[in-house]
Amino acid sequence: MISFFQLISRPGQEFVFEFLEARQSLISSRLLINNLLNNWVRAWISCSAALVIGSVEAPVHAASLAGVRPLLLACFMSANTSSCDRALVLTEAMQRRAADRQLYPCQTLLLGLQAEVVMVQLAEQRGQKAFETLRDSERLCAGL
Repeated sequence: MISFFQLISRPGQEFVFEFLEARQSLISSRLLINNLLNNWVRAWISCSAALVIGSVEAPVHAASLAGVRPLLLACFMSANTSSCDRALVLTEAMQRRAADRQLYPCQTLLLGLQAEVVMVQLAEQRGQKAFETLRDSERLCAGL
């Protein structure tokens, strides 16, 4: 790469063209480096989030709330960390499936169910309300 002092010592248009080429090369290098760093940071964040949530251990396939129900009950009754974490991940998968199928009332109840799990994780027990949300979700989301 040509230094600035080498560029200014050259006469006329040759200086302008070389300066513009050097400038363009610098900009391209910065964009490439920024893009690589952004991709690396995004990949790192995704992997970190997956490890924290625990979804790395297996693909998420919640067939129905009947399959998630034991985890939710364990979470609501004993605040079992692993049950709550897994129930949250599986309920999220179901919530997304409900959204994809445009079953918005079901999706809304599943979001509420996720909120109940998060409240348990935060040690803010909601008692009977959590079980009512589960019951309503099972009724409205049957066949999801």
